[in-house]
Amino acid sequence: MNNLALILYNRLSKNATDDELDVLEQVSIVTRALKKLGFRVRTGQVDLNFQHTLNFIVKINPGLIFNLVESIHCRGEFVFFPAALYQYLEIPFTGSPLVPLFIAANKVRAKIELKRLGIPTPAWFLTDETDQLDPEKKYILKPIWEEGSVGLDEHSVFHGNDTDYLLKVKEKNRDFYFIEEFIDGREFNLSIIAGPNGPEVLPFAEMTFVDFPEGKPRIMGYTAKWKETSFEYLNTRRTFEMTQFDQKTKNRMERICKKCWNELGLKGYVRLDFRLDHHGNPYVIDINANPCLSGSGGFMAACRQAGMKPVDAIRRIVEHALGLPLESTKAINP
Repeated sequence: MNNLALILYNRLSKNATDDELDVLEQVSIVTRALKKLGFRVRTGQVDLNFQHTLNFIVKINPGLIFNLVESIHCRGEFVFFPAALYQYLEIPFTGSPLVPLFIAANKVRAKIELKRLGIPTPAWFLTDETDQLDPEKKYILKPIWEEGSVGLDEHSVFHGNDTDYLLKVKEKNRDFYFIEEFIDGREFNLSIIAGPNGPEVLPFAEMTFVDFPEGKPRIMGYTAKWKETSFEYLNTRRTFEMTQFDQKTKNRMERICKKCWNELGLKGYVRLDFRLDHHGNPYVIDINANPCLSGSGGFMAACRQAGMKPVDAIRRIVEHALGLPLESTKAINP
């Protein structure tokens, strides 16, 4: 077997921000894990020069591509392009295939698919459909293509009767923004990884908003994720302590995770973000194909909670990409 693994990630911009630089930690974690698993490792960066990337891959001739491309030129709408290239070259690559990756990347398309599957997701509207909003409800303005909470913060939350805000919403391009009903309740991140018996839902992580003042939106926005000295960052905490949680609701969320995986064709590793309304009804608010693998990220935190080291998680992801038995520990060694 060709045991050369090529890690590809997005070329960093000149003045890269923290959310962009995070991929370097992921490259480091994956490199160490792959070497422990017996792979020779090369790395490369991807930009919009796909002919250059294609030539580079052909020259390297890897047996596996570990896909860590999160965006290109800081634009999320290009995230599925590299998967199309890998697929064209017929080289096994980690994470979700081209079509599921596109669906997950486009949040409106993802919601359309969720509705088709009968999976609850908050109501949504395009930016030129503000006349359909309920003045008694809260909404949130979201970017369609971006991950890592880019373009999302507490100022994105508004009331349906806020006429001044609605005028601003109407100015937003419907190809890049949409409106979602704001579920003002508990938030959960559920990580899923390929397992020997199908997708395995890892321990539930709840995002708690500690000492948030009355009226301050409880959301995982950009500030809460990346601005380490901010109130939001310091007071938004992940916990695996499942207090006051109904087992029936927990089982329902697990079934939703597995249905999304199976019906959408997701692979390797995924994270689904949920909101629970005040009646305990779960709503999927985001599908994250190929979620962040940094040590502080939600996916690796859930792996640790499940007793998995990074190398254990990377092994499962790689074996799933290569079509090997997930219980195997020797199949991918040279």
